[in-house]
Amino acid sequence: MRLKSHIIKMTKPVSLTPDQQQSMAIALGERTGLDVKPKNIAIIGKWLFHNDPDINDVDVYELPLPMCAEAWTGCKLELSPFGTKDPATLQATIKRIES
Repeated sequence: MRLKSHIIKMTKPVSLTPDQQQSMAIALGERTGLDVKPKNIAIIGKWLFHNDPDINDVDVYELPLPMCAEAWTGCKLELSPFGTKDPATLQATIKRIES
C-alpha cells in the first residue's frame, strides 16, 4: 500500500500558490521568450509542463530551469496534467519522459 500512495504522490501535480505559479510562469517566459500564463503551468516531480494553447502538444522542461531553457520533450495534451488527473496515465507519461 505504501508503494501505491508513493506513486500517486509522485504523479500528482504540485499544488502551487498563485504567487508561485506566477513566478514560475515569469521564469519560464524569461528563459524561453514565450508568453507564459500561470494557468498553463503544472509541475510533477522535477518536470514542468507548459500548455501552450496555440499548439496541440504540451512542452516539458526539466527543473531547475537553466538560464536558456529548451523543452526536454513534449507530450500529448490528453497525457499531461492538463488533460487527465489519472495517476496511472501521468505515471506512464513521467516514465516515458525519463526513459
